[in-house]
Amino acid sequence: MKNVIIYSSVDSAYFAKLIANQLGIEPSQIIRGQFGDGELYHRLALNDYNELFGKTVIFVASTNTDQSFNELEKIGTTLAELGTSRRIFVIPYFGYSTMERAVKPGEAVTAKINARRLSQIPNSDRGNVFLMLDLHVSGILHYFEGACLRYELYSENVLTKALADLKLKDFIFGTADLGKTKWTETFANKFSVDMVFIRKSRDYKKTKVLDVIGDVKGKTIIIYDDMTRSGGTLMEAARAYLKHGAVKIYAVLSHLALNDKTVISKLVKSPIAKIISTNSHPMSQHPLVKRSKKFIIKDVSPEFVEVIKKIVGEK
Repeated sequence: MKNVIIYSSVDSAYFAKLIANQLGIEPSQIIRGQFGDGELYHRLALNDYNELFGKTVIFVASTNTDQSFNELEKIGTTLAELGTSRRIFVIPYFGYSTMERAVKPGEAVTAKINARRLSQIPNSDRGNVFLMLDLHVSGILHYFEGACLRYELYSENVLTKALADLKLKDFIFGTADLGKTKWTETFANKFSVDMVFIRKSRDYKKTKVLDVIGDVKGKTIIIYDDMTRSGGTLMEAARAYLKHGAVKIYAVLSHLALNDKTVISKLVKSPIAKIISTNSHPMSQHPLVKRSKKFIIKDVSPEFVEVIKKIVGEK
């Protein structure tokens, strides 16, 4: 792929490297700096202004922080101004996805705001392509505007295989709340088993389990959720299932979007036997996660590579 270049944010360099290896290319460099007043400096490491002209450029960046999001927007605009013919934005984890609607008066619907901001990156003849994984709400795709292309990829096959490899017996699937019942049902149907539910209340900071719906006595429960950040909902659900007679708890997550290392420690000490997740979020690469036998991290970069190859016309 001589006409394909790949860059990444600092946090997502590990994911860009995985993609680059499968495409047979080397990641290109971005020079970063900071001025005395805190303003951030970025420069693509180029020898001349025409070096990227007419080329396809991949930029890999989970928008897990405001800084990563702002860099994606800034570098994307720069790439367009340098005459690249097409820009493929690989966003393994789309941040602010839980703020896809306003629940209380005056709340900023940040998922929509950020999608609009990305839509404003200048387009070209081949356009901008945004590739995202397991969105909190698929409707976020429709927040993007204009001629850009946007696709949601899924970790379903990767996670299903990881669960099958555990060779568990007498298990059923459970939700962490009532928000992901359809996806939980998808996994339950794949394994031809039943499912149970957690009913809870929540505001933007706190959650509380109200009830367990379904019979869990003597069962191993596999909790599915698209992400966990504080780990609170996941651990509360695990404790509730055990209180109602479950014998063992596993968890399967699309995004291990943990807030900090304190959350890792809490999950390691929790009653959850194993936590299976993808490597979409930078926290999946934290040393404490890698050292712990509780976490099973599965690589989803091949899902992106398959689509990238289709976009650039290579099988």
